[in-house]
Amino acid sequence: MSDYVKHFLNDLEFNPEIRSRADAFRALRSLDLDDVGEFLLTIPNKSYPKLSRLLPSMPSAEVQISWTGNAGTALLKQTTAFIRSVNRNYGRLTGRSLQGATILDYGCGYGRISRLMYNFTTEEKLFGVDPWAIKLCHESGLLTNYFVSDFLPTDLPVGPVRFDFIYAFSVFTHLSVRSTFASLRVLRKYIADHGVLAITIRPIEYWQHDSRTSDAEKAFLLKQHQVDGFAFHPHNTPPIDGDITYGDTSMTLKWLADNFPEWSIKATDDSPEDPLQRYVFLAPNS
Repeated sequence: MSDYVKHFLNDLEFNPEIRSRADAFRALRSLDLDDVGEFLLTIPNKSYPKLSRLLPSMPSAEVQISWTGNAGTALLKQTTAFIRSVNRNYGRLTGRSLQGATILDYGCGYGRISRLMYNFTTEEKLFGVDPWAIKLCHESGLLTNYFVSDFLPTDLPVGPVRFDFIYAFSVFTHLSVRSTFASLRVLRKYIADHGVLAITIRPIEYWQHDSRTSDAEKAFLLKQHQVDGFAFHPHNTPPIDGDITYGDTSMTLKWLADNFPEWSIKATDDSPEDPLQRYVFLAPNS
């Protein structure tokens, strides 16, 4: 952490006008996104007791790894690369800023991306849903608008909100075909007419790197991706309504376009920080 950032944080710590989480996040927007992320990794931080009381705590490295396969600054680089792409492509596609947008984190996990999305909007306008990890969000102090969702959703527990922006990072990289259909259809119900959905998908090259699959399984999944446009290797998890919804997944853009006419693919992007995920930006069709 640079001296400039340390001085900035010290000023916030002793500034009597910083009294709430909203105050703290609003002030942190003056810093670079990477500096904010680096600081949030340290919460609770004994050097900043007031800010530590106001801001959400960061789960342990073990928890981060169990959910993402990575932790700390290496994971932060992947996160900020995605957020920068999101900010750039949302603006390019809509002509609007993410500042003040109503945002949904679909499959939020422990809230690693949500924490940095407060750089753009308020707690009241940011929602997170996940079928597994909401307890981790609540334990970290992420209490506003974080709800348990279904594995095969037909609705979301967010009330009548329609979102300007929805993102699902490393979600559709893990869903069965049935869960993929359920998720993309339910998200269509909750996006504003002018909204944008950002998801990540895995390319065919992923299967060469998958340590969970045997050589024979790799060959089958590569062929399935080439022929069907969608390949899924289920994990050993309990079935939901007869379907193992979670595993590892790859898909093509053509498969997405052919199966979801309610969505239109508007842009794609990627990052050298996470080469086995492709960012896909979609807009709702009427």
